[in-house]
Amino acid sequence: MKVKLRKNEKFFTQVEFEDVNYSFVNSIRRSLVSMVPCLAIHEVDFHMGSLGAYVDEETGEEKEYESISAMFNEIVAHRIGMLPIPTDEKTVEAFAGSIGDDSKQPDIMYSLHKQGPCTVYSGDLEPVNGDASLVIPETSVPIVKLAEGQAILVYAKAKMGTAKQHAKWQTVVAPRFYQAPTLTVSSGKGSKTVIDTVGKEHFKKKGKNHVIEDPVLAHEAIKKAESLWNDEDAKNAMTVTRNKTHFILEFETTGAMEAKLALEQALKSLDSHCKDFMTSLESAA
Repeated sequence: MKVKLRKNEKFFTQVEFEDVNYSFVNSIRRSLVSMVPCLAIHEVDFHMGSLGAYVDEETGEEKEYESISAMFNEIVAHRIGMLPIPTDEKTVEAFAGSIGDDSKQPDIMYSLHKQGPCTVYSGDLEPVNGDASLVIPETSVPIVKLAEGQAILVYAKAKMGTAKQHAKWQTVVAPRFYQAPTLTVSSGKGSKTVIDTVGKEHFKKKGKNHVIEDPVLAHEAIKKAESLWNDEDAKNAMTVTRNKTHFILEFETTGAMEAKLALEQALKSLDSHCKDFMTSLESAA
């Protein structure tokens, strides 16, 4: 097996695998989806009752903010729970092994206090201890809209888990992979149209043909060439072949965890899962 890291951005990774099969790459994809431990809001406490006073602009009367909104508290709690909570390597190492044991979970608290009229956003949920590393990475996710006289005061606790328990712990999104393609354009009618559409600089001349062998470039070229499927001449000039033991895997994260750490944790979890499976087999034999 050969592995090459094609791209390694903060929240996006692209990996090239050679001499592997479909099932192997799909196992990694499934591990990325459901077996990567990360933080998510698990407990949400709402303050009920009065939340301060304000002066009505029309009547001049002093009124109290009510702890209500247009949504049930359960819906607001669900929205808060789905927000990405920053999870670094130290947090994973310290608490990944305590999943399922609440007594060993991290003590990470958030608070949210807003008074209407306004829209409450994810950026309004702030870590109680003021740790900048725990600030929600995406600050513009709307949670609920408050009318005049309405207010919300929430205390929430983050907990470590995996997406096998609930989707709120799924830090990897849109993991996908494809067999490595090679695009060949034969000389003749329609070839110039394809080459001009894709870009001549991407091709290498091989005899009378123009070829893109790099799997990532070929994949991008094929997507560009999709606009030519109704052109019979261009379509007949193209040949796409795929290698059944050569794959490109790519994925991104919600921002809760860096892509490299997510991949490391997925591989570690998959390895542990396979070892447990082998142990069970040996015990049953």
